[in-house]
Amino acid sequence: MDEDSIILQKPLSQLIADQLKRRIWNKEIQFGERLLETDLAETYDVSRSTIREALKILEIEELVISQARKGTYVADFTQQDLDEIIELRTLIESQAFKHAVNNLDQKHFRDLEEITNQMKAKVDEKDWNELFDLDMKFHSYVVNLCGNSRIIKIYDSLQVQIRTFLMHLDQYYSSHQSFYDEHKELLQALASKDVQIVNERVKNHIEYVEEKLLGVGAGQKSELEKEEV
Repeated sequence: MDEDSIILQKPLSQLIADQLKRRIWNKEIQFGERLLETDLAETYDVSRSTIREALKILEIEELVISQARKGTYVADFTQQDLDEIIELRTLIESQAFKHAVNNLDQKHFRDLEEITNQMKAKVDEKDWNELFDLDMKFHSYVVNLCGNSRIIKIYDSLQVQIRTFLMHLDQYYSSHQSFYDEHKELLQALASKDVQIVNERVKNHIEYVEEKLLGVGAGQKSELEKEEV
C-alpha cells in the first residue's frame, strides 16, 4: 500500500491534526499559542466539530491543552519535558538497539543505509525539519526490530513527544553535517554487531544532546549525582 492510499484512508480530523503538528514543528504555530476553532475551521474549510476532533487527537498526544472557559492552547515544552524525553530515549533506545543487533539482516542494513543517504541529501539542503523526520524514521526502524512488542508499543506512543523534542535541537548542533555524521556512526556500530559498541554509541548520541541542552557535561553530571546522594 503506498503512502497516498494510507493518507486517503485517514479521517479528515486526523489529516488536520497531522497538518497542525507539522505547523508546530515548523514553528509556524508557537508554543503557548491559542488555537481558535472558528479560525481553524475557516482555514481548512471544515466544520468546527471536525476541528474539535482534530484538537482532541492533539490533546491525547499532549501537544495541546484544553482549559475550561479559556480555550485550547499549544502546550509549552518545558525544561522538565526535555529532561524526561532524554531520560526515556536513553532507557528505551539503548535497550532496543542492543536487542535489535542480532535481528538485523542485509535488507535492514540496506534500508538504514537508504535513510542515511536521504539524510545526506538534506544536509546539503540544510533542511532541519526533514533531517529530524529522518532521524525519527531511523530510530523507529531499529526499535521496531528489537523483538519486544511492549518496548515497540511504548516507543510508538512517544513518537509525537520525541518529534516535538527534536525541533529544539537545531540550535545545539554545530552543523547539519554533524547531525548526519552521528547517524552514520550509529549505522556503523550496528553493522559491527558488537552490543557494547552499539550501546556506547546510542548513549553517546543521546548524552551529547543532554550536555548541549542542559549545559552539563559528563563530569559535572557525576558530581551533581554525588551531591544528590
